[in-house]
Formats: sequence, C-alpha cells, structure tokens
Amino acid sequence: MGDLSKNFNRSEFACKGKNCCGHSAAIHPDLVDALQALRDHIGKPLSITSGFRCNRHNKAVGGAEQSFHTLGMAADVSCPAGVSPEELAVIAEEIPLFCEGGIGVYASWVHLDVRQSGKARWRS
Repeated sequence: MGDLSKNFNRSEFACKGKNCCGHSAAIHPDLVDALQALRDHIGKPLSITSGFRCNRHNKAVGGAEQSFHTLGMAADVSCPAGVSPEELAVIAEEIPLFCEGGIGVYASWVHLDVRQSGKARWRS
C-alpha cells in the first residue's frame, strides 16, 4: 500500500512537520513518475529530504506561500554520492516532467517539481 513506484515509498514523501498534519503524504503521481525516471536514468538511489508539506510546516520552514510542496508536486532531493547538485539538475532536464517544471539548485540538494504553469529555474 505504501509503495508508489519501484523505488519510492509514500513514507519518503511524508510531511516532516511537528504538531501539524500527522505526517500526511499527498503526492502527485507525475512527481513519482518523474523521480522514478530520474532514478532509473542515473542508476543511483535518490533520497527525498522534503516531499509533501502541509501549510503549517511549509510556513515553519520558510517555504514559498504557494509552494508546490503543499500540492504534493515537489521534492527536495539530496545528491547521490559522486553527483553534484549542478550535475543532478542537468540530468533532471532530460526528464520531460522536470524539463517543463521547476528545478532549483542548492549547495547540497536539488528542488524538483512538476508544475504545469511553466518552466522555472533558480540557484541559491
């Protein structure tokens, strides 16, 4: 019941907030499909550091008011060994749902989302 794909489980996407939603994990199937495609492409496990966020947790961590995390359409992914955030972002561009969505590069991780409102790119 918890398995979303070959390599991802619903618990990996659960809200990490305290005293908020009870660790719900409303995840858009396109996000799971795109992450699975990325994982298959690089051939290395991906670790979700932040998946779904309820509004309370999103606010607590300083997330954007209209964050795609609150819609279950975004995940922050730590970089696998031997892959830099820049490299992971370049590889993510090869996945159609991420190519048309959002990719944000940070010091040790990458934000990936499957927004349908147009491509977005940023670096922190």
